[in-house]
Amino acid sequence: MTGADLIIRDAAVRTLDPARPRATALAVRAGEIVAVGDAADVRPHLGPRTEIVDGRGLTVTPGLVDSHQHPLLGVAGDRGTDAAGVTTLTGLIDLLRRDCRRLPQDAWVIVKGVEYGALPPRSMHRRLIDDAVAGRPAFLWFADAHNALMSSEGLRRAGITGPVDFGDRAEIVVDEHGVPTGQLHEISAVLLGQTAVPPLDADEIARDAARLFQDQAAAGITGIHVLDLWPGTETVLDTLDGDDRLPVRVLLAPWALPGDVDATLETVRALRHRDRTGRWRTGAVKFFLDGTIDGGSAWLHQPDCAGDGEHPVWNDPERYDAAVCQVVDMGLPCFTHAIGDRAVTHALDTYERAGTPMHGRHRIEHAEILAETDIARFAELDVVASMQPTHLDWTLPDHTDNWSRRLGPDRCRQGWRFADIVRAGGRVALGSDWPLATYDPRVVMAGAVLRRPAGRHRPPVGEDQALTPAQALAGYTAWAAYGAGEEHRAGRIREGFQADLTLFAGDPLTTPPDELPHLPVTMTIVDGRIVHRT
Repeated sequence: MTGADLIIRDAAVRTLDPARPRATALAVRAGEIVAVGDAADVRPHLGPRTEIVDGRGLTVTPGLVDSHQHPLLGVAGDRGTDAAGVTTLTGLIDLLRRDCRRLPQDAWVIVKGVEYGALPPRSMHRRLIDDAVAGRPAFLWFADAHNALMSSEGLRRAGITGPVDFGDRAEIVVDEHGVPTGQLHEISAVLLGQTAVPPLDADEIARDAARLFQDQAAAGITGIHVLDLWPGTETVLDTLDGDDRLPVRVLLAPWALPGDVDATLETVRALRHRDRTGRWRTGAVKFFLDGTIDGGSAWLHQPDCAGDGEHPVWNDPERYDAAVCQVVDMGLPCFTHAIGDRAVTHALDTYERAGTPMHGRHRIEHAEILAETDIARFAELDVVASMQPTHLDWTLPDHTDNWSRRLGPDRCRQGWRFADIVRAGGRVALGSDWPLATYDPRVVMAGAVLRRPAGRHRPPVGEDQALTPAQALAGYTAWAAYGAGEEHRAGRIREGFQADLTLFAGDPLTTPPDELPHLPVTMTIVDGRIVHRT
């Protein structure tokens, strides 16, 4: 017998395998787990070239998978100033003026992470920022990425002079005279404005992406699900994969915006028919069914407290239904962004009619507000809830935040119902939505358990919806694999499964959640190869 490439022994192995939840050793050969058990079980696999890892004091888990990311979007937009924590207009204006003092006269002023407390949607206007940026082009991207604000000079450079028909409910907001206010509402409009911002060099994006993926591997991540199709994504992934600089597996789910569905599906068909032997693949199609609660564009069964939320992003929701059926006919699942309760209901209804895809399974992304009757349907329809616990960080227990004021105190209690879905037999795949929140899975898992930011000892939001540490780990491993249709080869430590592993200097299931973000990751293994080691 050929010896194993790698043996880990004398460790605490959390297998996530119900048939054998604990072990102390495992062996890996040719990217596959070939033995799990104790020292005696792995001894026959010892060979002259086997690397032996001393696992004393370490805990081994299946590799952590972030089920919702936008890495190339994040890399391309990782410029300018982060406005996180600035909650007043005065604070935002001060930030813009400081930026202008350090920038060349003609440079773009780029700000990300703008909070709705600083610029509420109903008062968003370029005149609020034009003086502060002193005539410069400016692009302010809000924390949820569904709204942006441009200065007058930014609009001029983008060629935006009036309304634009995007084929959906995205809009260039205009005043009573048809003049743009500077607000770009929803993704299609935001992307139009963003194209005017000078792009980074392609080589620079590839270098920054390689650095990002390596940093994610150092945080214990072995796989990510990319739910967009940012320009250049395929080229960057091909380049990094071909140069052996892609340390994580990537499942790509290109987004199909309502006005561009046919073109996106053609792209998906072309990507799927390529020979794929590396670390990335196209495995789903992502749809937007609504927007955000903070921006007033979530599709709700009842309007929010500002009277918004009565419509989906699609002008005609039946076109979404037809597009889902097209994707299922291709053999792929759909990952639908549905934040409001009516959007979730409609997506589940559509999935039920469209049927089960040949490969993988359907998902609902975010699912922030749920109708009571839909809780059990996730399990009944075999639909996975893909959710992001750190989105709760902007929600306050006293309901003074924008999200809570939009919904009112009664509906706030329907938010982020992780535990209810699990109690009803469903599965919750966890992710970060990076760059909107940190990609560190330790932070995200801690938030799922605490229902508040780790290390900040404020009251939890919806404590009864907290996941247990074991459930939070499953959200990054077994349930993440299930949400990708990979449960027969990933997400558990079992013979015959792919050798994607994360090693901690301690046990993530017994470490106090407030301390979990500081639990060291000592090693990350992808396809049997060590991609990170401290």
